[in-house]
Amino acid sequence: MAVETVYDGLATRWEAGPSHVYRPLARVLVAASPVSLTGRLVLDVGSGTGAIAEAAAARGARVVAADQTVGMVAYQGTQRWPGVAADALALPFPDGAFDAALAGFLLNHLAPGVALAELARTVRPGGTVLASTWATGEPDPVKTAVDSVFDSWGWVRPAWYATLKREVEPISGAPEPLAVAAEQAGLVDVSVTVRFEDLGVREAGAVVAYRLSMPHIAPWVSTLDASTRARITRQALSAVAPFVDAWRPAVIILAGRVAV
Repeated sequence: MAVETVYDGLATRWEAGPSHVYRPLARVLVAASPVSLTGRLVLDVGSGTGAIAEAAAARGARVVAADQTVGMVAYQGTQRWPGVAADALALPFPDGAFDAALAGFLLNHLAPGVALAELARTVRPGGTVLASTWATGEPDPVKTAVDSVFDSWGWVRPAWYATLKREVEPISGAPEPLAVAAEQAGLVDVSVTVRFEDLGVREAGAVVAYRLSMPHIAPWVSTLDASTRARITRQALSAVAPFVDAWRPAVIILAGRVAV
């Protein structure tokens, strides 16, 4: 399965599960902008159900959302910003069309340098590119606890996910390689920081719903009967409960400027 297809049909489940995590993270990314986004034309790439678009619009930005999955773009159809189905590596916009380009948790799905170069292409000279991704290093106790339950029930990580972990994550998940990729993509004044973010998530159910709806897990879950799903969910709730209150996932925030 191609990476770009794994989110097909997930919009409703995404909003009910992973949005508990990704909406707070969207606000973190937008708040990290080194320049005010008020009144600026901002492109949200890999927009999903629109968490970053929403956060940027709340700060007064004029937003255009882009996502390769038509269902994700359609889900945003009632919002006040336009959306387009587009490949993040071949965006249908002219050079320098935007004041800023934002990408939340996109770089951990694609070759980071190539993706950053395409983001930079769409931004005017002096404009901003801002991106977030997961930091690697110490294991995340919440993800480890939940995924260990899935492992015990025979979950096998799909090949495309294993490829991302092997080929993309060493760059997307580490500050120094990611900074190099950004500079090679043509960005200047690059800042890459690791932050441990309090997302305000205190319910084990929200965390389990987040993991169950991830694209490398959801297809496996869909093959299970209702009784098995319920048993796995109960075990996952028990496994994650001791870690939720202290959960502060490690996130990388990258900011750069397009050279003048």
